Formats: sequence, structure tokens, C-alpha cells
Amino acid sequence: MSMQTRDKVSIQLPLGGHSFSLDNLPADDVANVEVVVDTHKVVLAPREEVSLDTATELLHIVGRGCSRLEHSVCSELQAEIVAVMAIDAEALTAIVERYGSRASFTSPLLDMRHSAERCLTLDVSEKVCYMRLFENGLQRAEAYEATSAADILYYVNGWIGRSDIKIYVKGNRDTVKLLKKYYKHVVCE
Repeated sequence: MSMQTRDKVSIQLPLGGHSFSLDNLPADDVANVEVVVDTHKVVLAPREEVSLDTATELLHIVGRGCSRLEHSVCSELQAEIVAVMAIDAEALTAIVERYGSRASFTSPLLDMRHSAERCLTLDVSEKVCYMRLFENGLQRAEAYEATSAADILYYVNGWIGRSDIKIYVKGNRDTVKLLKKYYKHVVCE
């Protein structure tokens, strides 16, 4: 978790933040709590295709359905692009009981920090690799469960082949080292 301001808290899993157990959630006096859900069970969709009623079905349609111990959540429904994610049902209950409507959910897949460039971005956590391809805006986005450097190289090759596109990698130095053997423009963030 990282404190953004005194009135806002961001709960993140190992991707750039600290982990908190359900018993050790941050203080109750914050105005907003943003929960970053670290899961490969995530899909991005246009706002008009997503509602709280259809989220679970949407995950199922794309082959990333919730298990019986998971529930679906959505990022900001008024945004242009919405992330639909599976989250552990027990964790969701604890977050909602503690923060209610002050809690919001997001995914690293929504990170558009390089959207104005022609590039591939990778955010690698302990469990998931989030890939986004940009060229005149977002072209493709996917989350993969496999996160070894060799697995990620395989996915990158499938996405861009031998292209001379810039690749940004956040969260895994082994992946950066391996990608630099095959691609000219690899940047570790």
C-alpha cells in the first residue's frame, strides 16, 4: 500500500506496493481507498458493454470466469475503458465492510502511461504479466498468469515479432535482461 495523500490510500499487491493481510487493512479515516487487483482474470471493455450485472458473465465469456471463491468487480464505470476483474470473495467482503463506497478497484492493465507512444508495456508482478500495445492509442491489452522471463519473451514474440518497437518493463529485471538479447529498445522502469 502506498499513501497518495492524507485523504487517499492505494492498496497494491507486490506490484510496486506493500501487501496487507485482511486483518491489517489501512486506517478508516481516509476519504478514498483504491484497491489494485493483481489477477490474470481481468478483461478491458468499453464502458457501454459493462455493468455490475454483466461483469461476471463477461469474465466467463472471455474464458476467465470467477471460481466459486471469487466475485467480479469493476473499475470506474464512468471511464472510457472499464476493467472487469475477479477478486477473492473473502477479501472483497473485508474491503466493503471496512470502506464501503470509499473503496474503488483498478487493474495494472488500465495503466496508460505510454499511450501516446508506439510501444509495448509490461508490468510484471509475482503472479501476472500485464501487457499493453499502443499505437495511436491502446491496440491490445492482456494479462497472463505465467511470469517467468522465458514465458514473457514468448508472449512478446507473439505480440510484436521482431518489430523495432520500444518495450517498457516494470517489475522484473530478469525479463529486461532476456528481452534485451532479442530487442533493441527495452527500458526498465
